[in-house]
Amino acid sequence: MASRRDFLKSVPLFTGAMALGLGASCINSKNEKGMDVGIQLWTLRNDVARDLDGTLTALAGMGYNSIEAFGFDGKFFGRDAVAFGQLIKDLGMSLHSTHTGITSENADQYAEAAAKAGLEYLVLPSMMGRSEATADDFRKTAAEMNLIGAACRKHGLQFAYHNHDFEFRPVDGEIPYDIFLAETDAELVHFQADLYWMVKAGKDPVDYFSKHPSRFSTWHIKDMATDGASCIIGNGKIDFKTIMLSAKTAGLNRIFVEQEQYAEGTPLQCAEQSLNYIKKNLL
Repeated sequence: MASRRDFLKSVPLFTGAMALGLGASCINSKNEKGMDVGIQLWTLRNDVARDLDGTLTALAGMGYNSIEAFGFDGKFFGRDAVAFGQLIKDLGMSLHSTHTGITSENADQYAEAAAKAGLEYLVLPSMMGRSEATADDFRKTAAEMNLIGAACRKHGLQFAYHNHDFEFRPVDGEIPYDIFLAETDAELVHFQADLYWMVKAGKDPVDYFSKHPSRFSTWHIKDMATDGASCIIGNGKIDFKTIMLSAKTAGLNRIFVEQEQYAEGTPLQCAEQSLNYIKKNLL
């Protein structure tokens, strides 16, 4: 099965001209500190493709109150951005952010459409086909991130970069993720910490939060089974309880559940179990 990383590498970069062409609990998942628990819809990509409205309704019924979409190109899953945002709102949830193939060329158009839909963040989920051959390639991308971040801020949005594990492998003797953190403007570029991929790369997320405080405003919470696959949160080996102790240092304001493999049930079943674990044990 192709990984999400492989999928993202296969998605072409869009130019500006192409840009705009019920569960068991029904409990609100916001904890006493005011932090929402959201879900990245890639977790339910097949369900979304079959029945978008039904899947969103099921998530709202479980108690999710924040949604992070994927594949945004000025529209959400082929739907008008404003109409999709209203659909999420009508279900009692917020459309907080989306993963998108944003570039410096299409950033203004994407950000304008996203702002009308009520989003807070546009997130670049990977390099999306940009060159990864040299350290200077990553510096070039960091410079582009600053441009994207400025365009997002103009429309009242924030921009973030989501990591996998490849950003932690040395290139020309340097760590690409460290280049991103050093070369981007903290006022313009945030980082969405995917804890699973950080741990898989052999890194301690807490170290990054300590060295770069307040730059990790959203996290992907994804657990790791003994075979390295993603699994239901709480059923794997990642020590989320310890990591959560550094939430304030990191600047965390929202978490998103994500899962890519489903050995323990259907994607919806896994999503509900993960949410229940988070509410009971992490917040």
